[in-house]
Amino acid sequence: MFKKKIVKNKQLFFLLIIYTISHILFYTNNFYINFFKPFFWLIILIIFYYQDLKISNKKEINITLTISIIFFILYLTSGFIFGFNKEHSNYSLINFFINVWKVILPICGIEIIRYKLLRSNKNHFGFRALITIIIILSEINFRALFLSHNIIFFHYFTSIIIPIIAQNILFTYLSLNSHYDIPIIIKLFNELPKVVLPITPSSNWFIEGSFAIIKVLIIYYLFKYFIFRKKNINHFTRNIALYPLTIITSILLVLFMLGLFPYQPIAILSNSMNPTFKRGDVVIYKKEENIMPGNIIVFQYQNQIIVHRVISINEYYVTKGDANNSVDYIKVQKKDIKGVYKFSIKYLGYPSIWLNELFSKGD
Repeated sequence: MFKKKIVKNKQLFFLLIIYTISHILFYTNNFYINFFKPFFWLIILIIFYYQDLKISNKKEINITLTISIIFFILYLTSGFIFGFNKEHSNYSLINFFINVWKVILPICGIEIIRYKLLRSNKNHFGFRALITIIIILSEINFRALFLSHNIIFFHYFTSIIIPIIAQNILFTYLSLNSHYDIPIIIKLFNELPKVVLPITPSSNWFIEGSFAIIKVLIIYYLFKYFIFRKKNINHFTRNIALYPLTIITSILLVLFMLGLFPYQPIAILSNSMNPTFKRGDVVIYKKEENIMPGNIIVFQYQNQIIVHRVISINEYYVTKGDANNSVDYIKVQKKDIKGVYKFSIKYLGYPSIWLNELFSKGD
């Protein structure tokens, strides 16, 4: 029985080495990213997952989910302050499932291997450190690291490499003291938003690195002092953090809707800009001074907010909807312009349309 277990662990160790080497050599290769990587871990999960179906206790999972959800909300809310980036030019349901497939399988595979190898060598510090280092190497983009220079290298190291090292030390600690499902939950909340959301918050390297390290420290201390040491956290203590979080999030959302942040939203009520964006989409725009022909602007005409493209600029801004046959008759002045279109989010504006139609019928 002992020999059989050692052989399986050796197999897992060599599989981890193979994966790490392939990652270093082919990190940017599309075939590796889209096919080899997910299928590699799918096979590993089929072979090894059934051997250990144990999960963490309810208390550990609840704490993990609570912290992960709080940081996920803070992550999204930060976009109201720093702005948003549009991540996918071709966002569809198929791409959504492909991206999920590419993220979930490697995360589950890595954490199951980590757990099995560490648990079978729990008292061997050198081996634990070796496994952690190998997994760290399997998550670093070496091409971006070595092709960066001076300040860019420092930013990348601070915002990406240091958080990866800190997170993997945490996951090793959790695997040794809990189960592999806790690191999986944390990593899924870390990685899935980056590949499945149509937009992601934009922030600088310092904010990104600090955010990741703070999350690692909070999770570590929560588990060390309240979970693994079996100290009691009553219901009120577990949930009191949610009250100020809810208030802060609500205030930020209200301020965002009132237009007090650089990026502001507006629901599209017509198809005049089809196919750039359609009725029911939400457009995110930003106040800018330099407006050029070709820019899509948000401007006010009487009691209406219109989002059309600038065709030419003379004494006034001449605008036109992409789906319209003729230019607008409106003489748009600079004081009428609220901002310049940055990106759109599909379907999010339908509640505003329904409310608008409801109140229109009432009139």
